[in-house]
Amino acid sequence: MRTSDQPEQFWRAFPLLRVVAILTGSVLVGTGIVALIKHYAPQTVGLPPLPARVERPCGPASGRTAVIVVHGQSNAANYGSTRHTAREAVDNFDPASGQCFAAVDPLLGSDGYGGNVATRLGDIIIQSGRYDRVIIVPLARGGASITYLNNEGAELITNGIAKLKAAGLMPTHILFQQGESDATSTTTAEEYASLLRRLVKQFRTAGVDAPFYLSRSAKCDYLGPHNIAAVRAGQLAAIDQALDIRPGPDTDTIGNEGRVHDGCHMNETGTLANAALWAAFIK
Repeated sequence: MRTSDQPEQFWRAFPLLRVVAILTGSVLVGTGIVALIKHYAPQTVGLPPLPARVERPCGPASGRTAVIVVHGQSNAANYGSTRHTAREAVDNFDPASGQCFAAVDPLLGSDGYGGNVATRLGDIIIQSGRYDRVIIVPLARGGASITYLNNEGAELITNGIAKLKAAGLMPTHILFQQGESDATSTTTAEEYASLLRRLVKQFRTAGVDAPFYLSRSAKCDYLGPHNIAAVRAGQLAAIDQALDIRPGPDTDTIGNEGRVHDGCHMNETGTLANAALWAAFIK
């Protein structure tokens, strides 16, 4: 095995430029831009140095291996307050390099510098006896709206699936946790459901038939969300048997005791709760 920390720059340049672009085209200006940049910029204060990466072989994947794509925005990315190193046979597939590494936060493939719900989720799944090995495929981006993920962010899916196929892997589950950005916008329930189905069709067109689990997520207090009801209604309406879009957990049930001071991103308690909620849907 070898170690590598080369892919660390994969997330480094992404969040700030996109947040600035979104905000300068919206009604949030001046101090609003500064506040959001501070939240979505990579957080290094209080976190240890970035870990070395230990490469592991991606294949072969047996019938007892779960290959889990994790997509969405910050609470599906590396924005948890506490990092975690997997204790079980949990691997991190890096969509940038197409290689697998022992899973340690922050996971390669998503942005942010903190903890990721999927690392803890992998441990829970293996400890439950459902699978012997878990390969996490992170795609999530902090601050991403459903519109962004269908347009500029569509390449995240295209590249991720292409790299998985090249490694001889196919997803067994797709987990999607997103909605907080749209809860601050004017996205209607109908628009959200339509855009979500469009995103799922990207996976289906690429030949991925794994079930797509959709959380109900919109809580992010510091953004002052005013559109929560529409987003949550859209998430419920997006469930679609033909596209195999299935209901996932309601992560808005995690209150501020499970979140950091912004009432949005997860602290250690919230990250563990989030992982436990998702684990109930992994069959």
